[in-house]
Amino acid sequence: MAHELIPKEGQPPLPIDEIIRRLKGSFKHVKLDIERASKDCKESIQRMTSALKRGAKWCSAEDVDREKRVLGHSVYVIVADDPSTYISFTLSPETEKIFIGFESGWNEQAATPLCERLEEVLDYDMEIV
Repeated sequence: MAHELIPKEGQPPLPIDEIIRRLKGSFKHVKLDIERASKDCKESIQRMTSALKRGAKWCSAEDVDREKRVLGHSVYVIVADDPSTYISFTLSPETEKIFIGFESGWNEQAATPLCERLEEVLDYDMEIV
């Protein structure tokens, strides 16, 4: 399972710098990793480009172009209040949604309170996907 946080209806998405400011003011531990986000983005570009050459329908040339535009402008974020439980996600300038995936149901259950706080801190809505 996963959670997506999205701006409330009628509200624009928060700029990345505002999201980071709010995170730093609300969680004990906030780690920002631009290199990890860039590495993930490059891998995504390669995966989608290869898939498109094979005729895949799950991505498009527009998806590849979007990834190329955000390369170097995204940040991988880890937030926690204690080292045993954390959530992580990537913030990208062209994406309104914040996607938080979990390795297992146990991880999801343990991290749900952090997701709920994140929802409150950002004043976003959360959907389980």
